[in-house]
Amino acid sequence: MRIRYEIEFDSGSMRLSSPNHSAVINMGLNAVIAGDLEKIIFDAIYAEVLNQMGSDRREHDFKMIEERSFSIIDSMLPRDIGYPMRYIVMKIVHSTEDFAMVNLVRYSEGFFQSMVSRLRAGTTIIVDSEMVRSGIYAKPVLNKNKIACYLNDDEIAEQRGITRSAAGIMKGLLKNRNSVIVIGNSPTALDQAITMIEENGWYDVPVVGVPVGFVNAKSVKDRLMSSSIEHFTVYGHRGGSSVAASIVNGFGRFL
Repeated sequence: MRIRYEIEFDSGSMRLSSPNHSAVINMGLNAVIAGDLEKIIFDAIYAEVLNQMGSDRREHDFKMIEERSFSIIDSMLPRDIGYPMRYIVMKIVHSTEDFAMVNLVRYSEGFFQSMVSRLRAGTTIIVDSEMVRSGIYAKPVLNKNKIACYLNDDEIAEQRGITRSAAGIMKGLLKNRNSVIVIGNSPTALDQAITMIEENGWYDVPVVGVPVGFVNAKSVKDRLMSSSIEHFTVYGHRGGSSVAASIVNGFGRFL
């Protein structure tokens, strides 16, 4: 392949053009001799080509490593975990590097369909922390949905006498009735979500509830599992932002 470039000088400016592109560069008072200009343009094109090749290679290598990792994880999971939830569990193991999480996973029968229907249609994903928000990167999820965190609403927290995390979930659900709840840190946020859903009969709101910690985390997860809410959780005190985000990212495969 051969590409022809043309350079034209006119009143302190330079036009660089190819068959499909052109650009005008204001030279001002700077004088550049032809030989120097040719070298500058060649070096710039050469560097950009190498950069693009390197970028493509790095992306290719990352995808190969990820695919290989998931193949290994898949081979080590119990066979009774069927698709599509098998892939979500694989995402959790991949993010935590811990196969012990497999035995702690709990989810309701209708969770997957409830979650994927909301995400395919486009909704607001209400999260309890900025860490969860920043961990959601799957492009199909981000392209179709909005992620919202209302953690810093001190006014509601003070008025109601509740934690800021709980207040954030309250505000989020009141603003976004047809939403998805994703909680990776705060037990009080999950408790607030359960209360609001049950009091208002909003059982079409799916909940990812994986708060972490030794204080109230297990008891509020037990409450979630005993409810009629479509849910995904991790038994006991385990969980966290990376787990919550990985669950949402896993749904990118199905959108």
